[in-house]
Amino acid sequence: MSTTAVFIPPQIMVTSNVEKVPISIITHSSDSNFIAYRLNNKLNIFDNKLNKLGELESGSQHTGIIRSIEFTKNNQSLITSSSDKFLKIWDTTNNFKNIKSINTNKKIICSILNKDDSEILVSDKCGDVFKYSLIDDSKNKIEVSGDKSAKHDEKESDKNLVFGHYSSIVDIKFSPCFNYLLSADRDEKIRVSHYPNCFDIESFCLGHTKYVTEILLVPGRDDLLISGSGDGTIKLWNWKQGKCLQTVDFNSKHENAITIPQVVFKVDATTTTNQLIFSIENSNNIYILPMNVEKGEFNQSELKTIPLTQSSPISIDLIDNGKTILASLLPTTKEVDVAIAFDSTTLSQQSDNKVVIAINSVDASTTLKPAELKSVLESIEKKQYRKHVSYSKQMMNSTDNKNKEDDDLSLDEQDIDDTTDINNNNKNKNQETIQDSRPLKLRKMTIEGDKEIQKELEEKESKKQEE
Repeated sequence: MSTTAVFIPPQIMVTSNVEKVPISIITHSSDSNFIAYRLNNKLNIFDNKLNKLGELESGSQHTGIIRSIEFTKNNQSLITSSSDKFLKIWDTTNNFKNIKSINTNKKIICSILNKDDSEILVSDKCGDVFKYSLIDDSKNKIEVSGDKSAKHDEKESDKNLVFGHYSSIVDIKFSPCFNYLLSADRDEKIRVSHYPNCFDIESFCLGHTKYVTEILLVPGRDDLLISGSGDGTIKLWNWKQGKCLQTVDFNSKHENAITIPQVVFKVDATTTTNQLIFSIENSNNIYILPMNVEKGEFNQSELKTIPLTQSSPISIDLIDNGKTILASLLPTTKEVDVAIAFDSTTLSQQSDNKVVIAINSVDASTTLKPAELKSVLESIEKKQYRKHVSYSKQMMNSTDNKNKEDDDLSLDEQDIDDTTDINNNNKNKNQETIQDSRPLKLRKMTIEGDKEIQKELEEKESKKQEE
């Protein structure tokens, strides 16, 4: 296998050519006993101990697109979130039985578990992050009003609201110490907030010129962060200082590159080298970029490439205790598999990998309706980064040349959350509502503002009790 980059011309995804529904999320438990993935818009499990696929109750599956899959740190539970507005908890010790479903009343984009797995943070399409308890349902009270003009104020007054961006948050991560929360959005920013007091902002990582696609923390260096973007670059940051340490640009070799960091891992305990596995949207390659952890820099001259003859990679995970690279593919013909595996050291294909054999043995023929398949493929293409609502963009003049590309960022009608509806017949009133909600969100970013909001919530609760 060549150790130099070989750039294969991009293959544009065409919905009508998709013969099988691709796997769009892959993850594994920390003990390597289970691999979880989304296929046919459903949660699927591979049991490494029993060497077979698990069978989940059909009636317990999500009804919308699964947005995230995460194992708890003790591996006893699996948490999934979905655009159907539900969080689901699955018991890994009892055949992945669905033991709880939590209605968030919000279309979820991404989520992350807290330090002790007692709570989960979820972001919605409006750039707000909410906290839900996985053990105490009384903390997850949802209030819904039929008056849409009041929903912006209600959302900002939600006790579960942790903080918010003005544009959609595409990824959130906790720092290794869990004292900081890192959030990336489609307005090119990465924000570092203290947790749980997220109004206390430590820094911003500014430098991307288009939406951020993914952020990854670096093993062995708690202060380093990797980010990808629609601007075609991979950036390395000292996230606490908000300082960009290095930028690797792929635009000169790949037109309109969109970089997606997938996995970063330590090669072994005896070396200071880490490997970043990433993909470029619509490129038939898996890229591996070494980095010196001590120096805090990528070694661009040693960029490695795994060419894929079948299709472009979608989701990539490192399994078998770091020995195997597992990637999902976009099956444009019936002959193309939905998964493929490579040795992480030699980069040679593992055609006899038991996980790949099991996954590919399942009939993945598309059974989704055209609209459902379109939504799945758009989430795979990372179009969600370019489609989510942005309050800041709503308030700008749509004729401004600077924001002409936002014509392509509009949400599909069926995807627009009720909390962001704008009634054209009452435009002025709703515009005033949005303007009123902006200062409230800004106040959430300051200590004084947070105290004011807490006082308002207490007064509101007191009035309800009096009534």
